[in-house]
Amino acid sequence: MKHYTKPGKFTANVKLCLLGAIVLGLVGCASSDTEQTTIDQASVIESQRAAEQAAAARAAQERARIARIEAERERQEAAQREEAARIARAEAEAEAQAQAEREEAARLAAAEQARRAARAREQAQQARIAELEAQIEALRASNASRVAANNKYEETIAAAQALLDALNAEQRKYSNTNAQGELLVPLEKDLLADLEARKNTLKREAEALAQ
Repeated sequence: MKHYTKPGKFTANVKLCLLGAIVLGLVGCASSDTEQTTIDQASVIESQRAAEQAAAARAAQERARIARIEAERERQEAAQREEAARIARAEAEAEAQAQAEREEAARLAAAEQARRAARAREQAQQARIAELEAQIEALRASNASRVAANNKYEETIAAAQALLDALNAEQRKYSNTNAQGELLVPLEKDLLADLEARKNTLKREAEALAQ
């Protein structure tokens, strides 16, 4: 690979060569004092050139160092921004997960509350149905008792009517007597007693059913 001399350094070398040639020319033509002055001036110029070159090199090194520091700072800032973004994403994901869990817990709680309310309504309905069935059964029993009581009352009325008819028949026998006043047809006292007993029994049964 070929190496090329940088333009700035090449120019400086050319200038130094020209300066050296001038100095040599002056040395050859001037007196010893003039020669010394020229040499001193050349030395000062060379020192200044060297100082300028050194300062330029130091400035270039400083600029390079500052550029490296700035690049490192920017890299660190970018890394920090990326880390902050990663943390923010992680926090957002965690919050979203927590929110989802809270919503799921709320949904489950609402569903459980709804199930409990449904069970309570069902139990209340079952209790109401049982109460209504008991009332219906009581009404049926009451109706049955009233019907039975009414039937007993009707039987009691029929028995009382039969007793009344028998008493009327017995009463008519008193109009059919002989010369001694004796009844031609004897009274049926046992029948009257049986009818009276039956009427009283039916009345007591009817009253018991009506309570």
